[in-house]
Amino acid sequence: MAKPEELKTCELCGATIYPEHLKKGMADFLAGKLLCPHCLQEKKLIAAVNPANLYREERSAAEPADEPIALVLDEGEDLGGGAVQSFGGAPASSAGTTVGVPAMDREYRRPLLKGSPNATRCRTFHCKLNDASFSHLNATINEWVDANDDIEIKFATSCIGTIEAKSSQDLHLIVTVFY
Repeated sequence: MAKPEELKTCELCGATIYPEHLKKGMADFLAGKLLCPHCLQEKKLIAAVNPANLYREERSAAEPADEPIALVLDEGEDLGGGAVQSFGGAPASSAGTTVGVPAMDREYRRPLLKGSPNATRCRTFHCKLNDASFSHLNATINEWVDANDDIEIKFATSCIGTIEAKSSQDLHLIVTVFY
């Protein structure tokens, strides 16, 4: 039987963690917290789906939340009444995501959050579903990251869908990188 001083407590649910749990790896530290087997398994499942959720609970209630991002218009500037506009210097129908002005060339008011699990910005890439396109997508993402030393990737998501501006209805892999 374990001595009381050898027993630990789960930092989420308060359950008792025995030395055997730690030795077998059933209980462990995750995101800086000692978790019981039940909480550890739950958090690992959450982290597999969305790694940023892992650190969401670490924010204390006293810490102010990030301010919302507001659209700032120049004096006399109008949003155009709902018309589709192209951003980045390329036509709205241009294929690929490397065409036009890269996202990092624009000056944003909100600074990147270095060392934080929270993302400030995102960039979306897409390609058709074939090996050559996947290789090109990998190269494009890697070149973008290498060209921007201040980028710290927080997490990424992906889905399969069609790109509306395309003439064909080919399925595309759509990857959004949050940084």
